[in-house]
Amino acid sequence: MKIKKFFKKEIVLLFLIILLFIVSSYLSKRYLSSPESLIFLKEIEGVFIFILIMIVAVVIAPFETLPLLPVAASLWGPNKAAIYAIIGWTLGSAISFYIARIFGKKFVCKFANKIDIDKWQGKLPKKKLFWIVVFARFILPVDIISYAVGLFTKMPFSRYLLATIIGITPFAFIFSYGAIISIKWQILASVIIIMAIFFNYKKLKKYIYN
Repeated sequence: MKIKKFFKKEIVLLFLIILLFIVSSYLSKRYLSSPESLIFLKEIEGVFIFILIMIVAVVIAPFETLPLLPVAASLWGPNKAAIYAIIGWTLGSAISFYIARIFGKKFVCKFANKIDIDKWQGKLPKKKLFWIVVFARFILPVDIISYAVGLFTKMPFSRYLLATIIGITPFAFIFSYGAIISIKWQILASVIIIMAIFFNYKKLKKYIYN
């Protein structure tokens, strides 16, 4: 199994997403510090729109919404932004899981790339799957793994949902609060996170397959 190559690709993707997040954070601080022109988004309609975007992002993979968190944090504050993101990501993950489990691979490929789906086949171990989902959610909450778990495993929905919430929750709060700190601290934190994940993939591999 070429887990090393596979994992490095995930790191590169994470790096690109974090880069977009930092750019989005900078633009949000600069142009949304007094968002009178977007005042309607602060109302309940704006919240529903944001949550709907998060849901669609998970179902129609691999649309990534992490760069929208700085905008949400500027509009509603980091606490509410994190909560709204958790709701959207969790509902989207649940929908994706059921689509895969009920309708199968052929139908899933209408939403997600078949090549990306196939990459996960055979890479999800039967043991310790709960914590693999937690870890995957913590790295990239909006990911093809929702479909992969539904298609290629027998993991119960209740355990999948719990693992998803556990993984998504710290991710959402970390990045929501990260959106309001200075750019230099965002860059430093991003480098630390990516390096920590990259240099510990061997430990992760050992944990998964032992």
